[in-house]
Amino acid sequence: MIALVIAIFAAAWLLPEISAAEDNSQIQVHGSVIFARTGERTPVLMSNTPRVLTSLGANQMYELGSNFRGRYINSFGGHIGLGQQPISGLSSNVVNNDEIFILTPDSSYAIASAQAFMQGLYPPFTLNETTALMLDATNILANGSYIDYPLSGYQYPSIYTASDTEPESVWVQGSVNCPANTLAITEYYDTLEFWETLNSSKPLYWATGFNTNLKDVYVESQWNYEHAYLIYDYLNYQYSHDQDTLELFSANDTFAGVYDDLRYLADQQEWALYGNVSTDYDSQMRAIAGKTLAAKVLGQFQALVASIGEAPKLTLMVGEHEPFVSFFSLADLQFLNSNFFGLPEYASAMVFELFSVGDDGSAFPTDETDLWIRFHFHNGTEIAANGTLQSFPMFNRGPSQTDMAWLDFQDLIDSDWCNACGSTMIFCLGFDDAATSTPNSTSRASAMTPQVAGVIGAAVTLGVLLIAFIVALLVGGIRFHKVNRDKKSELGGFKGATKLHSDADLSLPKNGAVAGIVSMGDGDKKAPKERVGSWELRAKEGGKDVGDGVSRRESLDEEAGVSPYAKPVAPKETV
Repeated sequence: MIALVIAIFAAAWLLPEISAAEDNSQIQVHGSVIFARTGERTPVLMSNTPRVLTSLGANQMYELGSNFRGRYINSFGGHIGLGQQPISGLSSNVVNNDEIFILTPDSSYAIASAQAFMQGLYPPFTLNETTALMLDATNILANGSYIDYPLSGYQYPSIYTASDTEPESVWVQGSVNCPANTLAITEYYDTLEFWETLNSSKPLYWATGFNTNLKDVYVESQWNYEHAYLIYDYLNYQYSHDQDTLELFSANDTFAGVYDDLRYLADQQEWALYGNVSTDYDSQMRAIAGKTLAAKVLGQFQALVASIGEAPKLTLMVGEHEPFVSFFSLADLQFLNSNFFGLPEYASAMVFELFSVGDDGSAFPTDETDLWIRFHFHNGTEIAANGTLQSFPMFNRGPSQTDMAWLDFQDLIDSDWCNACGSTMIFCLGFDDAATSTPNSTSRASAMTPQVAGVIGAAVTLGVLLIAFIVALLVGGIRFHKVNRDKKSELGGFKGATKLHSDADLSLPKNGAVAGIVSMGDGDKKAPKERVGSWELRAKEGGKDVGDGVSRRESLDEEAGVSPYAKPVAPKETV
């Protein structure tokens, strides 16, 4: 029965795009933020070695990058499978690291995924006499000849990698090191849905464990729904790389549909852990990964708008599936298509485009009311039948409302990771409610920056020391007396009584400098200010939450930014 339901939803996923907004020559894309799932990597349960990107995964990411080259650059070597909407001013053939921002966790497979994507977006570029003169002079030698980079002009994009202990990591893996998220997740294991699914699926997992190499990584007591995602993650890899596993799930009638059932159960579990916020009305902590991702998307576009198109035009972030599932839930996408309940394929991409409409060419609008946001989802590397990116309306809007005003998008998204998570990460320790201010959608006021907070902290410390010193004077009997500087002590200096006549005293020259605390000034007051504010995707209206008992569907088979430190707000929403 489950396999039949999956087949029905798979067919529904292939229906024509619901969006009325297609690629249009009147649309000028000014910036794009892409969040991509990594290419295929070795599974979590192969813990004897670190996870690495497979050759299949590298090719998946290369193809994804080539698809976006065809869309955004529309030059040689790019596929045209995602339509054509060139980004204004984006370099055509040679990567310009000032135009692109790339962020990944510091795991090797995520970094390699970003590298493979960029190989497709900016493939090797071979110089000739004309292009060598047009490009950087570093390509030209003293004798007038030019030289390519290795591998026929391989290009080197800058990739920012963030470890779990760095604040930038919250944008791509907001659920990691988040105690409040962990607590919200554990609540699921006490629900009726969990226990019913655990009991009803035991025969399926036992049969799978006894007949596959799952027994090599898990003991029998672990073959159950509690480990649904990890089991599917492992067997999905084996399905692609182990012949016995492939034959068992595809050619053995006894196991017909079992592979799909395992995928379905993994979808159900991950949605419950990272997408179902129906029992988490106040903070929606299960979806924290989607919130932080949305905050970074907002921050990148705000920087682009503030700089009138001079900030990075293209942002690529690479990570795992959790931000996908969380954002699908927060944006109410599951009400549009039940496939949004499921896991995205490897090398899938969520795409946010900032654009304007009109005949102004590539000019960046000076009026923010002329800017719009559009959301796309590209499931894996498979090209849609209509040959373009599929767009979806966010936040419970109607099917024809795929284009959202930029100002409305800003009002819907805000952020605060440290306070919401209750995190003890070292980069959170200097920030609390007293050291932050809360912006609103009208004033766009900036919260306290780390530099200002540091100066205030130093001033408070000095004040406390001064008070303690005064108390010591009044109560402790400490007194001062004037030292006669005309007569030099024979036993003076830093050695005191052990000083020899041959030892010179340590002295500072007149007007000599001593170490001290230097505060950072405001700098150029006209320079664009980074938005450091609180965040929270707004409360959803007009739809219903998806709680326990709602039938699930199949999988999806077919540096400027917002600070994570500020206090959250509850913005208003008008639909």
